[in-house]
Amino acid sequence: EAPMKHLSNCPVCSSLEIDFVFEAVTNRNPSNPARWKIFHCQHCGHGFMNPQPSWEELSIYYKEDYDPYIQNHGAEDENDVEVVKSAHTSGTFRHLPIPTGKRVLDVGCGAGWFLRICKKLGAETFGIEPSEFGAKRSRADGLDVFHGMVEEYIQHHGIERKFDVITANHVIEHAPDPIQTLQGLKSLLAPGGMLWMSVPNAACYFSRSLGGQWHSTDLPYHLQQFSPQSLEIAGTQVGLKVNRVYTYSLPSATAASLRYLLRKRFLFPQRISMKMDVINKSGAEKIALNLDRKGAGEAVIAEFRI
Repeated sequence: EAPMKHLSNCPVCSSLEIDFVFEAVTNRNPSNPARWKIFHCQHCGHGFMNPQPSWEELSIYYKEDYDPYIQNHGAEDENDVEVVKSAHTSGTFRHLPIPTGKRVLDVGCGAGWFLRICKKLGAETFGIEPSEFGAKRSRADGLDVFHGMVEEYIQHHGIERKFDVITANHVIEHAPDPIQTLQGLKSLLAPGGMLWMSVPNAACYFSRSLGGQWHSTDLPYHLQQFSPQSLEIAGTQVGLKVNRVYTYSLPSATAASLRYLLRKRFLFPQRISMKMDVINKSGAEKIALNLDRKGAGEAVIAEFRI
């Protein structure tokens, strides 16, 4: 079994000014006693697991029932026809212009829902998926998916095939070396292409208040804990141009964070937190919108170009 890797500098900006912040168990299985340490970079604000577990240690967590490998993970509607119709009506799909006629690469495509819809919207699609389970499920839907990491894909196939749109939706926080992964993605971008990324916002209020208990800290799956600042710095480190960086809060996730905060920090009984009007659908939507107006929402979205 490969040993844990001790990091002496920040994996984003290479600064040696790093400090231990907290340690926590996984919030997916509280009975698992393993504890994971998070460090913080004073220079760029990035957070990261240190020491970094090897893939051998992490592989037991990425089983067939891991939610991104579920067939319709991320689906906005169970009916693909409705999703396609909605995309045509709005002119957008998952924060991006509809990709008709575009060459789309989805990295960490899981079971392939996003690519499946892109294909139905008239895109030429391709996926890279490290999980055998996810790759198998994507291929069962007739999608062209490489099983492995971005670096392995480039090693086997080179960088001749270029893409107009590359997406990595809640993916790069799992990468042991985010700069190397970003360099690889940049090399696959076509001239004028866009790299679209989203990550949990480790600088948001819920993360700062709850630490390892916040649902999107998600140890040990998330080796990296990005802030809007550190994600932007990561892109510029590899020579990408920042088109836009903003936050997006899913109301259901914001509601879950609020309930957990009330229970853990303010000791509200669960039965009361579940019924509070401020956390009902419209309340959560208002709070989510307010957070995003301030750029302080639960997820960071970045658009990069070359």
